[in-house]
Amino acid sequence: MSISNLYGAELAKVFDTMYQGFIAYDEEFQFYTTKAEKIGVDSILEIGCGTGNLARYLATHFKHYLGIDLSEHMLQLAREKNPEVPFMQADMRNFSTEKRFDLALITGRSSSYLVSHTDLTDTFDAIAQALRPKAHLIFDCIDADRFIPYIEKNPRVVHNAKVGELKFRRNSYWHIENQAENLVNWTADYYKLEGIHQVKLGQDQVIFKAFTQNEMEALLTQTGYDVIRMEDRPSYAFDTFVVHAQKKR
Repeated sequence: MSISNLYGAELAKVFDTMYQGFIAYDEEFQFYTTKAEKIGVDSILEIGCGTGNLARYLATHFKHYLGIDLSEHMLQLAREKNPEVPFMQADMRNFSTEKRFDLALITGRSSSYLVSHTDLTDTFDAIAQALRPKAHLIFDCIDADRFIPYIEKNPRVVHNAKVGELKFRRNSYWHIENQAENLVNWTADYYKLEGIHQVKLGQDQVIFKAFTQNEMEALLTQTGYDVIRMEDRPSYAFDTFVVHAQKKR
C-alpha cells in the first residue's frame, strides 16, 4: 500500500482546506446518497474518510455512520469538525468493527493507494467482514484505459482551487512507474497564491495505481462480490469510474 505525504502532519491541513476547492462535497453526498436510498440503507461505513468533509453530510442523514482512515492526523481534523461523529484509525486492508453495515463507501479514489492485487483483495475481504449479508460496496477508481494515455501526453498539470478568499495551486508531475501494473509516480507541489506571488506549502510524492474495469470485476468476483454496475464519473483531475458491488452472502 502506498501512503501519500499529503495525509501526514505537514500537509493534512493543506489537504483539508485546498480540496474543498477541488471537490464539491455536497454533490458527492447527493451522488452516493441517491444510490444508498435506492437500496435501502440505514448504516454506512466510510473508508478513507480523511478530514471528515463528507462525513458531516453522511452522519446526519443516515442512522449509523462510522468513518475509518489510516492517518491519525486527518482523523484529528475530522474529529475537531465533527465532535459527535464516530471515527476509527485503521488500515483498510486489515480492520474489524463491532457493528455490521448496510453499505461501505470508498470515495476520493482512495482505492488507488492499493497498489497490488493483494492489497485490494485484503481490503475487500476486510470490508466483507464488516458488512451484513447481501450488503453493498460502492467505490471509485482511476480508469487505467483513459488516464494512463492522458498522463503520457500530459506529464505536468496545474490545478487551481479557491476556497472563500483563499487561492491555491497544485503543480503535478507524473510518469508511468510500471506500465504492466498501471502504477503512476506522482509528485505534487502545493502553493498558496498571494497576489502575484505563490508561497510553497509543501510537496507530496506517492505511487498510485489505476485499474481497468475488467481487472476490478475479476478481483471483486474472487473475493465474494457480485458487480451490479460500473459507470463513468468525471472528476476534477482523473478519469474515474464508480463500482457498485454486492456481497454474495
